[in-house]
Amino acid sequence: MRVFLCVLLLVCQIAAQNNNGDATCGNGTFFVNGVVYHFATGTNSTVVTAAHTVLNHKFLALKVRVYNAGQHSISVRPEDVRVEDAIGGLEVAPVSASELARRMRKPYNMARYAVNGISGGPMEPPADSDMANPQWFAMMKAMAAQGNGKRTQQERGVLYNDTAGTFEEADGEVRLAECDQVCRLRNREAQGSDALLLLQRETSPETVEEFALLANTIPPSANVGGVLYYPLGKLSAGATVAEHGKKERRVRVTVLVLGENFRFELPVE
Repeated sequence: MRVFLCVLLLVCQIAAQNNNGDATCGNGTFFVNGVVYHFATGTNSTVVTAAHTVLNHKFLALKVRVYNAGQHSISVRPEDVRVEDAIGGLEVAPVSASELARRMRKPYNMARYAVNGISGGPMEPPADSDMANPQWFAMMKAMAAQGNGKRTQQERGVLYNDTAGTFEEADGEVRLAECDQVCRLRNREAQGSDALLLLQRETSPETVEEFALLANTIPPSANVGGVLYYPLGKLSAGATVAEHGKKERRVRVTVLVLGENFRFELPVE
């Protein structure tokens, strides 16, 4: 395995030198919550990107994550990410998260950007007199316990079995599939809060600022990710797609890491 990684690293170094600093080794895709993610592996780093419309389809959110696979720390800045309209052929300038959050706080923009009226999530309904009664809580607790006791004996499925080891494999070992690079990259994007998923819903200025990609120094064996925002109106639309009547938009993304250009062409979903 170690020999294979060394050979792969050498191939990536030669490929980068022969392609004017472009990272061309280990490209691929995977899906998380219906969004396609693209990744590319370079000499000492891996970059993962994905794009989706957010804020009532007024902006494009570009998610970028950089993995440091080298032995020294590397720096990543928002200025190292360049976005070009793949159809119009022009570079698109981002809108900073702080500026976008400022716009969202304007009362006349709240409906336009589908901004939550109150930050911090939905409010819990007020407790009425019955819910505030201690006897009411005790009664509900007793009913729940009684119901759970009945389900224990009567509502177990036909495959239920409480005897340890009954369904173990014949040799007594459970073999798990090995998690390769794509598996690890996908697991990282799938865990925790999915920025692209949350930003597609009604959101708040605080959420926009929270997920923003900021300048960071990445130590070895670590990663940093975040979101950049671009006005969707600045992107050209292609021919109408007959199946669903929507116009297609695409962006070309270039991420500069340690002198290597990681290039992607992403559909705007």
